Parts: sequence; structure tokens; C-alpha cells
Amino acid sequence: VLRSREKPLLFNDNSTQTMPTWEGIEDASTMLPRIWLSRLKETDVWKPLRKIDCKALNESRSQDVLIEGGRATAHPTDGTITWNFVNRPPMKLMPATWFMQTPNPKSKNKEFTLEPLPENDSLQIELLYQNAVRASSSLGEGLDSVLQEEVMLESDPTHKVCVVRNGGLIAMRKKPKKSVLFGLGEIQITLQRGYGQYTIEGEDDENALTPNVTHVMFVIHGIGEAMWCKEEVSTMSMRDELDQLRMTVNKRKVMAWRDECKKCERQKQPLPPLPNRVEFIPIIWFDKVRSPTHSLMSSLTSVTLRTVPALRSIANDVIFDVLMYLTPEFCEAILQCVTSEITELYNKFQTVHPSFKERGGKVSLVGHSLGSVIAWDVLSIYKDIAEKSAPKGSADDPIRIDAPASPPRVPSLETLDNDHDRNALPGFKGADDGKHGTWGPTLPKKMTETIPFEPDLTIFLGSPIGLFLTLRGAHSVFDEMRAIAEAERASLIPCDDEEADMVSWSPGGQSAPPPVFDLSPIICSPFSLPTKACFNVFHPSDPVAYRIEPLLLPEGVSNNDIPPPMFLSPDGKTLRLHVKARQVGDQIFRQFGSISNLFESTAQNAAAAAAHADAEAARKMANLETENKNGSAQSSPLRPNFEKCIRDREVSFRLGGRTSRVDFQIQPGVIDNEYLSAVTAHSGYFSNDDIIDFIIFETRAGAEDNAE
Repeated sequence: VLRSREKPLLFNDNSTQTMPTWEGIEDASTMLPRIWLSRLKETDVWKPLRKIDCKALNESRSQDVLIEGGRATAHPTDGTITWNFVNRPPMKLMPATWFMQTPNPKSKNKEFTLEPLPENDSLQIELLYQNAVRASSSLGEGLDSVLQEEVMLESDPTHKVCVVRNGGLIAMRKKPKKSVLFGLGEIQITLQRGYGQYTIEGEDDENALTPNVTHVMFVIHGIGEAMWCKEEVSTMSMRDELDQLRMTVNKRKVMAWRDECKKCERQKQPLPPLPNRVEFIPIIWFDKVRSPTHSLMSSLTSVTLRTVPALRSIANDVIFDVLMYLTPEFCEAILQCVTSEITELYNKFQTVHPSFKERGGKVSLVGHSLGSVIAWDVLSIYKDIAEKSAPKGSADDPIRIDAPASPPRVPSLETLDNDHDRNALPGFKGADDGKHGTWGPTLPKKMTETIPFEPDLTIFLGSPIGLFLTLRGAHSVFDEMRAIAEAERASLIPCDDEEADMVSWSPGGQSAPPPVFDLSPIICSPFSLPTKACFNVFHPSDPVAYRIEPLLLPEGVSNNDIPPPMFLSPDGKTLRLHVKARQVGDQIFRQFGSISNLFESTAQNAAAAAAHADAEAARKMANLETENKNGSAQSSPLRPNFEKCIRDREVSFRLGGRTSRVDFQIQPGVIDNEYLSAVTAHSGYFSNDDIIDFIIFETRAGAEDNAE
């Protein structure tokens, strides 16, 4: 027998019969697989899970299953999905094999949405469908007997399901249990077997990566997250931005890997390894500190005027975050919240990925906006606790000469209840000398809890750290650390008498050559944070971003001598053509500017310099007389002049870790208006191409080993 929809079937008795066509059968397989779907609210549309997650749930035998790459857990017995690393409400979960084609009123193309039927109803509908298939087969008894059968729905007792034939079409329809006026005007809903072909954005790219996570990045949000998380606000929240960032990073990694595979196939070389998997976990602190039950929030609501609510919402939900962090009590609450959140999520992450540490997994810290200041302070607390608990040496080896030199500890944490202890610490500038400063947060009491890891990368995006450090008076503290380090180095250089006692060295002699000492002044402060690499990344037009490097240079350095920030590129060398042209133009302008300044050195400038020298000499004499009058036995050190001291010198900051620089700016476009870019500069970091490529490069497998 030849089956065809266009040609009739020929029988021996010269009768003809056409095979019926089924409507709504998307999956005609004998063993129909279950499709697992989820939704958050009753009014939401059911959406299928990833195909790999559906297969895992079908094989789980009602056990809990990790889905979404370990970011969520499906509970088949409870019918819920819970999130492992973000604070989101649980979603409803259900399997289905049969669906109702419900018309979508919002669609202009007469599309429909699929509403799953419960398993009990789906089982009965499947039995009726199989009876209809057998009855309509070549050896079947015909559809007349099946057309009389009905299935009563347990989920909807007012409706039933039956087989309906309309010409050459057969369909499973849902219709009212009781017909009125012989069924005229009643609404019948077509049932669909199987969900059909579908794709989930980002699933194929993530499946192409290595199965294990090799790098996890904890991202601390900044100001305004309370507003961005509102449903009526169109701006994406931190959670949504990281979801989009994860998909973009995976897509670019897989595209580059596939291009490399094609290149290796053409050259007949072994294929490259799979790209590594990087996880992004948001650290949300606003909902803990801004609890509606907190007395602060109720007081804020009561004092807020009812006029211009949109503008006042910006003040209460955005600007208020900064004011809270400037308050010692709430600064401590935010830092404790972030530290506890990172610790809890880090432990939970290792529970989901138990072999993460064994495989050499790396952990990094990212802060955006105010979140970068929080990240700085979290690392400051880590540094403060680590230095206090560091071993002081042993009787056999009291001093580690082979270890890299570390400057004397200058306190990072300024507290409000231990002024005596603060002033007793070495290198601390107290209120007596008029230079009260710190590079850490101001807290009511010192914190004893810190994060459980030292970050491999620390990235500040759109950071106002430079502003906060300036307000804390950190510049003088960093400068003192530099002066102490230079004094320690100078103490290792032998004086003239010691040189005379040394055995003279000659090429033919057996004596060791005299040591070579670096006599150039230390320009950059030796301050550092407990991280292997530190990057302060900003858009040139971001009104919230500030630099950090100038605070690590001596206070006497002129603004014209401060090195410009580096341009951000994945390998530190690749720059766009127009950016290179702009760099060349700036260098030429500076060179011509220095030449013109040379010719402008007139007698008037010389007279001004002489007057300045006389004033400086008079000031020194006045200081000497004051010290003699007060009986001071030791004169205060004079501030050195660092004018033009770093010109034509390569600077290197210890804060950068394995990188020599800290400040990096995003490469501008060919046509880039500063004021127009400033509107979106602060909120566009996680979608910026330069930053995405930079994260891919820095988090690739073996990035630290290959770093220069």
C-alpha cells in the first residue's frame, strides 16, 4: 500500500480511501518526551526549560536537579525552581506532553500561546489519540467508533476532549461538556501534541564550553539598585545585566573558538581546547540595608514631600545610597552585609561545584560605581586583618630577606572609639600634626569578619574611589608610605666609612663585586591591596568616575607631569587606529609645548624663581627659630620638590599587582561627543565591547600564567 496525501489508497475491491491528516501534532514519536516548563506568576506564559535541563529532569526520577548551569535547582516533587546564587522568588515548574493552543490577544499575526495540560489529563488524552491513530490506520476499523469517545478533564470539569474530523483533517479538540444550540457558537480549542522545535538563547553557546567553571566573578552593585529593580523602571537591574553579560561572553568565546578550529583544520593541526566557563554572581546589598521594616526607611518616607514624586524617588533610591555609606553606622552595616553575602555565596558555589578549588578555580571581585568603593573597603579590611595575623618570623629566621619588601603598616581602618590605639600605630598621621588620614573606611568598631579568598582580579568600573580617598586624606598617607620605603632603602646603602672598610674589588681578585644600589627616588607609593591584579576602568566621559594613580604619586607632582591613563585593550597593546593617531597628536602637542615653555624662560621668570627661593629660605629660618624656641631636638623633614620628577620615567604601581598601571580608560569612538556620551557612560559598562573583550582575555584559562 502506498501512503500519500495527494494520491488515494487503492484497494482490491476498487474502492478508494484517503489517509487523514492530523492537525496539531508537533511530535509524532511513539515515546513522547516530557517538556518541562516554568513561570513566575499566574498571568505569565509558560516557557520551556533548556533542552539539556529537560533531559536531565526526565532522567532524574523525581530527584532534585541542578539546571541553568548550576545557577538554579529544580524540585520536581514540589513543582518549584529555586535560585542558588541570587535572591529571586521561586518559579513554578511542571512537565507536559499535551498543550492547548490558546489565542494570544496581544499578537497581530494571529499567533497562539501554548498552555500545558496536567499529566493526568495528558495521559488520558494520549490514550484517546493512540486509539484514533490505530483506528485510522490501514488495518484499523475506521474513525467512526473513535469519534464517539470523550475524555473528561480533571483540571477543568466543565470541558471535555474528543476527536474531531473536518473533511480530511483530524484534530484533538477541547470543548464545553454541555453543548448549547447543537454546538453553534461554542469555542473549541485545538490541542497540540509535543511542544515543537524551540531554542533558548545562550544554551548552545554555554553547552559548547568546558563542563566545569574555572573562574567566578562576584560583582557588587552600586547606587540606585533599589530603583533599577522596580518593574516599572526600564533600566536593567544588576541581575539582568549579568545574565546578558554571561551570554555575550559565552557567545564571543565560542565564536572565536570555532574560528580557531576552522583555522586548525585548514592547517591540519590539533584542535584547540574548549573555551573555559566563567560565572558571574551578583552581590545584592540594598535590599538588606533598605528593609521596609527598618526605622530609617519609615522615617525617610515620612519626611519625603509628596510633590514631584519621580524626582524624589531618584533622591531616595539613588543619591541616598551614597549618604548612607558616608555614615559610619550604615557603612559598617553595608560592609558586613557584603562580606557575609560573598562568604555565603562562595561556600554555596563550592557546594554546587565541589571540584572548583581542586581544579585550580579562580575568584575575582568586581565593583561598579559605589560598589567599587565597597570592594576597596572590603579588601582594606582583608589587608588589615591579614597583616595583624601575619607571622613575625621565628628564632631561626626572624627576618625574611628573600621576601619582597613590604612598607610598614599604616592603619586602613579608622574607628571612632580607639583614638589612642590609632595614634600609637606606626606611620599613622593623627590629629596632632594636622594630617589626619586613612585609606580605609570610618567605622564605629573594627570588623573581624572578612572574605574567605584573595581575589585573582579586582576590577573597579566607573569608580568614585579617588573621590572617597581624597575625602579620607589618603594622599598624605600614601605619600608617607613612600617616604618610609625610601628611608628604609637609604638605610641599606653604606656610608663613606663603611665603603672604606670594604675590600677593594678588582677583576682578577677573588672578592665579590660591590653591590649596586638604586639611587633614583621612589616615585610611586608602595601601597597595595590583597589582590593579584587591580584595574580601575572608566569611561572618559563618566561623570562619576575618578582616577587613583595621582594619589599614589608624591603630593608635589604637577598635574602636567601625571601620566595619562592607559587605554583599555585585551592584551594591553591592541589599540584602534584613530586612538593611536590621537596618542601621536597628544605627544607632539606636549613636545611642542615643552619647547615653547623653554623659550618663555625670561628674566621675569628668573626673578620670580629668585623671589620664591628667598621666601622658601625665610620660611625655613622661621621654622628653625620656632623649633629652637620650643626646645625641639629633632627638626621636621623638609618636603622634597617633585616638580618634573617623573617626566620621561616609566611609573609602576604596586597596587596594580601583576600589572604596572592601575587607571585604564575605555577607548573612545571615532566620533565621540563627551557630553552625549556622559548620559549613558556610567550605566553602560557591562555592555561595552572593550570591557567584555577585556574580561574574556583576563579570565581565559592560564591568564595569570601567561601574564607578563
